[in-house]
Amino acid sequence: MEDIYLRLAKHLQDLVMGYPYTDELIDLLKEMFSPEEAQVVLALPNNLAPLEVVGLNTILSRTDFPKSTVVPALETLSNRGLIYSATMANGAKGYALLQIGFGVPQTFFWGGQHDARAEKMAALVLKYFSVSTTGKVYGGVPTKSYKYSPANLTIEVPMQGVMPNEQIGSIVEAASKIAVAHCPCRMSAKILGRTDCSHSLEVCIKYDELAEFVVDRGLAREISKDEAHHILKASEEEGLVHMVDNAQGQIKHTCNCCGHYCWNVGIIRRRKIPRDQLMAVYFIRQTELDECIGCGNCADICPVDAVKMVDERPQVDENWCIGCGVCAVSCAAEVISIIRRREDQSPENFSALHQQVKTEKDLK
Repeated sequence: MEDIYLRLAKHLQDLVMGYPYTDELIDLLKEMFSPEEAQVVLALPNNLAPLEVVGLNTILSRTDFPKSTVVPALETLSNRGLIYSATMANGAKGYALLQIGFGVPQTFFWGGQHDARAEKMAALVLKYFSVSTTGKVYGGVPTKSYKYSPANLTIEVPMQGVMPNEQIGSIVEAASKIAVAHCPCRMSAKILGRTDCSHSLEVCIKYDELAEFVVDRGLAREISKDEAHHILKASEEEGLVHMVDNAQGQIKHTCNCCGHYCWNVGIIRRRKIPRDQLMAVYFIRQTELDECIGCGNCADICPVDAVKMVDERPQVDENWCIGCGVCAVSCAAEVISIIRRREDQSPENFSALHQQVKTEKDLK
């Protein structure tokens, strides 16, 4: 009989946001699930979009385990944040696999805990989520799962061609429930003893059903729209980058990313994966050089190190600029604007985004 963890790894490969197979994945799964739990997790379908759930009857039809075994296992796994759960339209509870970027590896760190368990998981996650693995998750298809929303809460940044739905303030206002958790990238780095990043930790914002899940599991706290705006504004002032789902609507989270350890901005800063292979980058910086005072603030704060000062004037590497706008926030002369670099827009909503990714990955 094939090893249960190998079977589970193969099952998780075919998710929309699937887990690329490596030996390190097996080690991670062994720490996450007991053999019996792994059997139950195998009964959860792998053809669903992130945060899409199925009911108990569907799960029971996919396993030989009795209901008396499956139900307690599902509840235990859900309470531990190892599978996703939500209330379905009929009022019953539904369950789903956690997908990459939607719970794995985030649930180990969203709550901000720093104990022996967190240290063990941080070490395993670091071994699994190499640059190569990350590239396979996010870089394998034309449609990217995430994009950057330009900074504009701290000051009025001139933005040419930026649609209202692409602005961070509109994203917050569209949410029915909001929660804030700890940044899993910086939190795991801190747990592993890395101290060269001083950026804020509790800045990972979740919306709607994802907010409901993380609050119910004790992984985040619910916040008001006013507090969300405050966190986002402070993040811009720190030079953190707003990363959101690559959709026009139904945004589920805003990560506020740095160039030190965050899986996307950090990889781009270190030039490990070309910007456009990893992220959907719709905007780029534009500078009124005649009015620039040469202060160098933009070069100092650029999270992807795409700005150099030459003869007291900024030179922008447009092959690496991500159009995040944090340079405009720091500009003493207010001569930086954000312009659209691509004519296309994001998929219409969260569901359309992941259906498009699923089609491109040729998943059934």
